[in-house]
Amino acid sequence: MIFVVLVFVALVSVIVIAPVAAGVIAVRKVRRRTRAQQRGLRTEGRCIRIETVRRSGGGYGTSMRRYYLFEYITHDGRQVRFEDTAPNTTMPGDLFTVSYLPEDPEGATIALPGDRTARRELGCLLGFLGFALIIALVIAGVGVGVFSLFAVGV
Repeated sequence: MIFVVLVFVALVSVIVIAPVAAGVIAVRKVRRRTRAQQRGLRTEGRCIRIETVRRSGGGYGTSMRRYYLFEYITHDGRQVRFEDTAPNTTMPGDLFTVSYLPEDPEGATIALPGDRTARRELGCLLGFLGFALIIALVIAGVGVGVFSLFAVGV
């Protein structure tokens, strides 16, 4: 009986808790980006480097991801570098409007006109976390039902 309980707890941890934890971390990142875009100070920044990383193998084909490194100077004169997404047409040397919170200048983001990506990402992540919570409750309910059957001795 103890073995069954331990297996059940391990399955719930892998199936539910790990994705929820990853979702919470992602939500924090997106919320920081959203706050910077909505309430942050704005200044001019420059793309200083673009790195392209190719991944292949595992039977999934090749994927490519670009990392954009930006640099700007805060209103108090501090030079800051940060990574963010950017349009595919971005080249090193291109100027952008940077939005940042004074208490978190490394959490800056590119403020593109009309960009609502952060809000969409936040909505999707919150939907995912809600779905994962429902799955967790269903799994827990089924587990309690099964364990109660064992306790009764059916």
